[in-house]
Amino acid sequence: MRASVRSLLYAALLLPATGSATPAFTLHSCFENSDSYPWLLQSGEGIVQYHLKLVAERLGIEILMTPLPWKRCLSLVSSGQMDAAFKMSYSAERASKIGSYPMRGDKPDPDKRLLIESYSLYQLKGGKSQWDGTTLRVKGIVAAQSGFSIVEFLQGAGVEVDDSSRDPLIILKKLVMDRAAATALQTEVADSLLAAHPDLQGQIERLTPVLVEKPYYLVFSHTFRQSHPNESQQVWDAIEAVRNSPTYQHYVASFRQTHRAGD
Repeated sequence: MRASVRSLLYAALLLPATGSATPAFTLHSCFENSDSYPWLLQSGEGIVQYHLKLVAERLGIEILMTPLPWKRCLSLVSSGQMDAAFKMSYSAERASKIGSYPMRGDKPDPDKRLLIESYSLYQLKGGKSQWDGTTLRVKGIVAAQSGFSIVEFLQGAGVEVDDSSRDPLIILKKLVMDRAAATALQTEVADSLLAAHPDLQGQIERLTPVLVEKPYYLVFSHTFRQSHPNESQQVWDAIEAVRNSPTYQHYVASFRQTHRAGD
């Protein structure tokens, strides 16, 4: 089965810093096969992709990154056919059924995160949806991306959710097409798409505060974590070290100046 997974590869092969030297090990990982600005881009230039390139160089390993439909990616990690998935927020169900997070006691260790990201609620300007940080009031359907953790949050808040699409631009357009009263999207993704589409930006507003903000991780399959405990920890430690490095921080600052969603 792993051979068939490898045949899907068109993402980056991240080589160790030693170039032709044999890598210490190869990590087979997967991620969502659509842009998640600024973190993951199908061009390979996303911040997380660069982050993991530096991790590979730092450890002298190679990281194979396969873009897949998110649910398939998670299924392959859960079954042990893929070593890891990124970027994933934490839930007890995911930790039980899908894979292993870097933990500090009984909670995920935020120091080992790839990033922190938020979700926000969007509506047509002058709409009646309300969010005060505690109570969500929406008269109608809230559109959100299929398979994303915000769907569970919205359902827990008691609203009707349309998660039939994974494309954030399509989800934003549902507002102007009167197919949703509100949308819940990753804040940076939605804001950048609106900036790239002035026709939508003139009609849509973001409510404050954010719906939720949380860290996202590289998550190992239980199979890989159990058979390679030291290597798993080395990767998580390197993720923290790289995120705090001047090289990484310079790339992030430069990226935000030169890229936007949809470019």
